[in-house]
Amino acid sequence: DHDRIMNGVSASLEVAKRLGTKIMIVTTGDEQPGMSRAEQHASIVRALKGAAKVVEGSGVTLALEPLNDRVDHAGYYLTSTEEGLDIIDEVARPEIRLLYDIYHSAVMGEEIEKVLDGRLDRVVHVHLADAPGRGEPGSGAMDWADRLEWLEKQGYDGLVGLEYRPTIGTVEGLAFRF
Repeated sequence: DHDRIMNGVSASLEVAKRLGTKIMIVTTGDEQPGMSRAEQHASIVRALKGAAKVVEGSGVTLALEPLNDRVDHAGYYLTSTEEGLDIIDEVARPEIRLLYDIYHSAVMGEEIEKVLDGRLDRVVHVHLADAPGRGEPGSGAMDWADRLEWLEKQGYDGLVGLEYRPTIGTVEGLAFRF
């Protein structure tokens, strides 16, 4: 399985280079039956250390993304931003950072100030959608503007990607204001 993962990272890196992409999103996959969480956590750390070596010197960063398992990704392993950050700390390589998805974090009941406090330097990319419903900002009940303001005040100057399902027309959905 390790070789398959490294081959996948290597092949994806070649595509990223052709496209000029500087960030590749990586996920942990689902929980593995018969494997404890501690074993799976350690396996993920080993895989990411190997993946870091594959992308080393390329200028590409691998962004580990925690997802929610309550609504969208039943059975997914990495549902905690804090565990994602712990994994990044254990890997201890600059090529591995976190993709913080405001929607997934909110669905899991996380508070941005608590999970990212003192660790924002490990975040390379942010995804934005409203909750509930994963619609455009303003379509749900989440105070997303407050979360973005907190990120800005903490010095986050990385990318913010809109990853939502429009609840209205595309043009209207893009007309929201921060």
